[in-house]
Amino acid sequence: MTGTVRINRFLAEAGVAPRRKADILVAAGRVRINGNRAATGDKVDPTSDRVTVDGEPVARIAEKVWYLLNKPAGFLSAVTDDRGRRTVVELLPPTPGLFPVGRLDREVEGVLLLTTDGDTAHRLTHPSFGITKVYRVLVAGNFPDSVIRTLKNGVDIAGHTCRIIDAVVTGRDQTTTTLELTLAEGRKHEVKELIKAVDRLLLRLERISFAGLTAQGLKPGEYRPLTAEEVGRLRELASVKDI
Repeated sequence: MTGTVRINRFLAEAGVAPRRKADILVAAGRVRINGNRAATGDKVDPTSDRVTVDGEPVARIAEKVWYLLNKPAGFLSAVTDDRGRRTVVELLPPTPGLFPVGRLDREVEGVLLLTTDGDTAHRLTHPSFGITKVYRVLVAGNFPDSVIRTLKNGVDIAGHTCRIIDAVVTGRDQTTTTLELTLAEGRKHEVKELIKAVDRLLLRLERISFAGLTAQGLKPGEYRPLTAEEVGRLRELASVKDI
């Protein structure tokens, strides 16, 4: 990070919060720049300005950390939980500023990235970047080609047209169908809502790929650091456009 940057980006880079949540902190008056209350859109010079959140100084994290976790069921995709439920951060080494990139629902398993790189994480989860995710789904009953075409053409979910990029049937028996669905937006509960929209019952959901990264070789609950090449590829995907 060089030159001046927006305060929400600075806070994300520092691992305080993703940019949208950083905006909430600013709007709540909890952020100050050189002693003055920050406003949405303010810019800071990371090399000279003093930024605090709730009176605590914030320093940009120089070395970004990236992990790939094979998330087990029963864990929240969150840093903390006020109800005492277990979170994915508990499965990794204690790391200041570490948070999940996007989310998987508590009962959903599979590929989940965690990082201290807030700016790149924000871009990877923004629908406009079209980062591909592949989900393995088990549904009750048959799932004919006509239903797959409907999902490819798009269905209305809360006033927004959602669609899949591709679907591959990988298994069928008398009562269920297993498919691998590829999506590129990642809106909240999108897979569940897509299956519901075509009148099918979702029995099991697992994310098997995020931006081409898989959990191959990892048991549920296991993790690994991303390689420098993998991080570079993620940053390349996240730098195609500005938002």
